[in-house]
Amino acid sequence: MEQFVVVLLAILVASILNILLKSLELPTAIGYIFTGILIAAGLGENSESKALLDHISELGIIFLMFTIGLEFSFAELKAMRKQVFIYGTLQVALSALLFALLAFYLFGFSQKSATVIGLALSLSSTAIVLKMLNENGDIHSGYGRKVLGILLFQD
Repeated sequence: MEQFVVVLLAILVASILNILLKSLELPTAIGYIFTGILIAAGLGENSESKALLDHISELGIIFLMFTIGLEFSFAELKAMRKQVFIYGTLQVALSALLFALLAFYLFGFSQKSATVIGLALSLSSTAIVLKMLNENGDIHSGYGRKVLGILLFQD
C-alpha cells in the first residue's frame, strides 16, 4: 500500500510541476526531466518505490514510441532508407570523430577512452527528440524527416 501512495504522490507532484513548467513555456521534455530529478531526490533511499517508478517510466517511454510509430507507415519508412543510412552514418561518424578528438587532444584521455567517449556522445535520445519534434509539429517537415532518419540509424 505504501508504494501505491508513493506512486500516487509522485504522479500528483509531476502533474502539478509540469503544469507550472508549461506555463513558463519550457519544453515538456525538460519539465519531465526536472520533475524526475525532484521526485528522485524526494524519495531518498526508498529503493522499492524507485524501482516501481522505474518500471512505470519504462512504460511511459514505450507508449511514447508507440504513439509516434502510429504516425508512420512502412511505405514512409522504406522511402526514408536513404536518409537513414546517409544522414545517420554522417552524423554518427562525424560527431564521434569530433568528440573523440576533443577528448584525446583537449582533455588528455587515452585513444581507447577517447573513442568510447566520442561514440557515446555522438548518440541522441530518440524519445526526447521525437517528443519535441512532435510537440512543435515538425515531425513531418523536411528536417524532421532527416532527424528521424538519423535517430533510426542510431537505434
